[in-house]
Amino acid sequence: MSDLANFIKNYSVYKDHARVEVFSTFQHKQQTYPLVSIHYGNPEAPTLLITGGVHGLERVGAQLALSLLDSFHERLSWDSVLKKMLDSIQVVFIPLVNPVGYFETTRSNGSGVDIMRNAPIEAEDKVPSLLGGQLYSKKLPWYRGNVVEKETEFVIETVKNILSRTHCLISLDIHSGFGFKDQLWFPFANSHKEFTQLAELHLLFELLQKTHPYHIYKIEPQSKVYLTHGDIWDYCFLHHKKENQIYLPLTLEMGSWIWVKKNPLQLFSKTGLFNPIKKHRLNRTLRRHRPLFDFLTHSLASSDVWTKMDSRLRENVKTEARKAYYEK
Repeated sequence: MSDLANFIKNYSVYKDHARVEVFSTFQHKQQTYPLVSIHYGNPEAPTLLITGGVHGLERVGAQLALSLLDSFHERLSWDSVLKKMLDSIQVVFIPLVNPVGYFETTRSNGSGVDIMRNAPIEAEDKVPSLLGGQLYSKKLPWYRGNVVEKETEFVIETVKNILSRTHCLISLDIHSGFGFKDQLWFPFANSHKEFTQLAELHLLFELLQKTHPYHIYKIEPQSKVYLTHGDIWDYCFLHHKKENQIYLPLTLEMGSWIWVKKNPLQLFSKTGLFNPIKKHRLNRTLRRHRPLFDFLTHSLASSDVWTKMDSRLRENVKTEARKAYYEK
């Protein structure tokens, strides 16, 4: 699939290897937009959910999600090892959560609502003014909206349905626009509380460090950066994960400031603050996160390695994790 415009018109081509689910379609300015998810593998197995395009201005996130989808789909035409792996995992892609925002080049959806401030959950601690979500006006950024938007409902229902069948889920939501370094954030966004699946999370990231010791990511709780109202992943974790389930909601925040530093003129472009404008930089971005994707799929195929631990080991791991993420 060459681009997102082609994807929303021809998503049925994935049916030869995947289950294609259309949550809904809707009209906006005489255009029809589908909300589509692509499902591979065993729905009762540990699952990886990849989402992109929550914020339409952050175009590279949707482009990366689509690139990962297309590569994965193409491999299934010849890769017998990957086909066998799908007996023991599920991989779900939502390349374009917010199609109107993407095609109209806006952060918000067609109703002027910021999808990542729209979930029905309030921050427990103080959030930054405006940035943390506001109810003043949709003419200002980070507008939370007064109802749950269809795009928000789409993501929540997808997570809910996945968790109704599997005991283990990792979601990776792809964004851009903050800092010089690519970051992996984990909950919470609504409070400074310690993430309640810290032991599993830390063992997973220890595996990442051992497997890819020169990886590019800064790993930290989102609460170390800023807090928000209405975070979808906080809502899904707190309202749809059962006590005996493992759910690790991760956000990949690609540091876009380095693209601006290398090409300052792109600041004069509407999308320049959030995306690589030069073709070779976009291509590099679409390549550089494939090791992370492959690591996550394989870690889910071997999930017992980082999810099974006795109470003593769990407490030791949590102590290490607190030092790594909260006591710096």
